Amino acid sequence: MRFDKKPLVSALFIFLNLFTFISGLCGDETYNYYALEYFKKSLECLVTGEYNKAINYCNQVIIRDPKSAVTYTIRARAYFEKNDMNNAIKDCTQAINLDKSNISAYFIRGNAYAKEGNLNKAISDWQSVLRLDPENENAKYNIELAQKS
Repeated sequence: MRFDKKPLVSALFIFLNLFTFISGLCGDETYNYYALEYFKKSLECLVTGEYNKAINYCNQVIIRDPKSAVTYTIRARAYFEKNDMNNAIKDCTQAINLDKSNISAYFIRGNAYAKEGNLNKAISDWQSVLRLDPENENAKYNIELAQKS
């Protein structure tokens, strides 16, 4: 099982997530300012390995924007890195319910299922990744590895 070989959060990933997050905001500008600041801090903490802080910042974003699939995905990755597969799976499921095209959520949830030993569910999620991104080498690799187990 593997994640992308690139850095945990590339500049493109951060840009796309910020764009997605900002485009979903509406209403009170001060309220949105704090949500955006918490969102940026959650990404920074995820990159630096401060997973508890990342989770706390994500919690603050979710209070302000409970429909942010990206934030649930970031929090899921933090839970995954803390080896809390139950919460990682819950957050990925919530992210997928909000955005059926969330490749990262399917991928992280697949990895979490695999860590729990539920290879059938893991393979199903990685196949969802391939339906959305047929060239995803990491999903292909994980499926191949799981099928050999």
